[in-house]
Amino acid sequence: MLKSLRSNSPTFKRVYFREGYNIILADRRSQTDEDDRKKTRNGAGKSTLVEIIHFCLGARVERGSIFKSKELEGWSFILEFSVGGLDFEIERCVDAPNKIILHRFPPQLGWDAKTDRDSRLRHVALATFNDEMRALFFGLPKIGPDHAPSFRELISYYARRNIDGYRDAFEFWKNQPVHSRQACNAYFLGLNMEFASKFQKLREEAKNIDDYRKAVASGVVGAVVLDVGKLETEVINRKADAEHMRKQLESFRVHPQYNEIADEANDLTEQIHQASNTLVLRQQFLSRYEQSMEEEVADVSTDELQRVYEEAGVVFPDGVKVRLGEVVNFHKALLSNRRDYLQSEIARLRGEIAYLRENIEKLTEARAKSLQILESHGALEEYAKLQERYSKLVQLHEDAQKRKEAAMQIEERKSKNKIETQELLLLARRDYAERISARERAVSLFREYTEFLYQEPGILTIEIKDTGYNFGVEIRSAKSQGVNYMKVFCYDMLIAELGASRNCHPDFLVHDSTIFDGVDERQIALALTLASRKCEKVGFQYICLMNSDTIPKREFDGRFMATFEDSVVLRLDDSTDTGGLLGIRF
Repeated sequence: MLKSLRSNSPTFKRVYFREGYNIILADRRSQTDEDDRKKTRNGAGKSTLVEIIHFCLGARVERGSIFKSKELEGWSFILEFSVGGLDFEIERCVDAPNKIILHRFPPQLGWDAKTDRDSRLRHVALATFNDEMRALFFGLPKIGPDHAPSFRELISYYARRNIDGYRDAFEFWKNQPVHSRQACNAYFLGLNMEFASKFQKLREEAKNIDDYRKAVASGVVGAVVLDVGKLETEVINRKADAEHMRKQLESFRVHPQYNEIADEANDLTEQIHQASNTLVLRQQFLSRYEQSMEEEVADVSTDELQRVYEEAGVVFPDGVKVRLGEVVNFHKALLSNRRDYLQSEIARLRGEIAYLRENIEKLTEARAKSLQILESHGALEEYAKLQERYSKLVQLHEDAQKRKEAAMQIEERKSKNKIETQELLLLARRDYAERISARERAVSLFREYTEFLYQEPGILTIEIKDTGYNFGVEIRSAKSQGVNYMKVFCYDMLIAELGASRNCHPDFLVHDSTIFDGVDERQIALALTLASRKCEKVGFQYICLMNSDTIPKREFDGRFMATFEDSVVLRLDDSTDTGGLLGIRF
């Protein structure tokens, strides 16, 4: 139960809360003054009061928070409350929001509190405080399993903040994660929170798999293949390439003088080419000389020369005949000399040709031996290159194998995820069936509340699907936003009454004026009446912050009007700068 809220600032209006029914009103002093009509009630401090309660109960100070304002530098807020029969008085400073000062707390709790050297005040870290409050308010372990609701998540349903807190009965924040929504409401409705946690893990795993597959398909993670069939073919081909190279290495023989032999073989080849070219030239000369020998005339007589000239019509005197004879003799001597020269040249060429052929044969035999060695052996450098190539092929095969195994694991994990989800669904449905009494009570209470407000029962649905728990509320009579707020009102009353049956629970419920925006006056009056009756019957504390001009007085009977007025614990006024909760306007 909340007892009081104060500040170290003298301008702050201290709030004393009572057991049961509490009303905090924001008054509007005048309805006629033009300047007053331009003022808003936002400056009165109703929503600020809810924020301060959360601030004292360990809420984080987000960017844009009122506690980041320069006007509140040096301020601190002190909240007195009790939980489980234990009394607390705590203080949190705007300038030092990471610790909670403990003015009064049960020493038997054994908190790891530290004492400030200067002020001698004891304090705990904010995280420690929230863990301890989780155990005291909700009876949950200080350190719970993954995805189990925290103290801050659960307490946010008992004092909803801002408009976002009233949009959906099952959420306190419009961006609340699915697992938080499921776990919190499973706790409130007496369901097994462990299933919410397990469903969340399976959802996250399935999402991670899908996200990775989408990233692969879009090329974000590079050229990755997840097709197991294609990867299997690649593995087979890579293995065959590596095996072929391995066999080449096994049959490879290194010769220590491989490079020298290769150079020698190249030199022999060059000599063979040169000798062959020379042989061809010599053979051409021999052929030409042999042909010249065949064309040579053995003898030419003077008479034949004379006949030739006579046929040409020329008559030689006797003296010329003598000189022709000399010419013939000279010619015969010349032919004899030429024949001797050709014969000697032919003999020389035949000898050189024979030598060249013999030399070419020797060179060819020598080269053949070198080539035989080269064919059966290899150089050390070549062997090293083959080894390097083999290592790369082995690595490519191993990489392909790993990618195939990874793709298979992804497919296998996806299949297992579906199987595990269905198995978990079976277990959850079995547990769900066993908790029928808790569900029946929740459904009955929601029906009771909505029927009280609308004379027609509303519907609370609690389902278990392969995505986890699914919750819904419906009031068939209308579709306005005001009716939606009444769904939230009825659900909050439900968790407050269900909580009262537990050993550990928050025995207070706080509603800001947002809960009644757009709601018909009759339903407002009935909701306030229902809250009053439940406070008295169940024994929890209800704190409602309202605007004075929205009180449906015409719908109250005389008895409840008196109860309502007696329940007003604080009046705020926005007509002056000092009339609001903080006593200052900024």
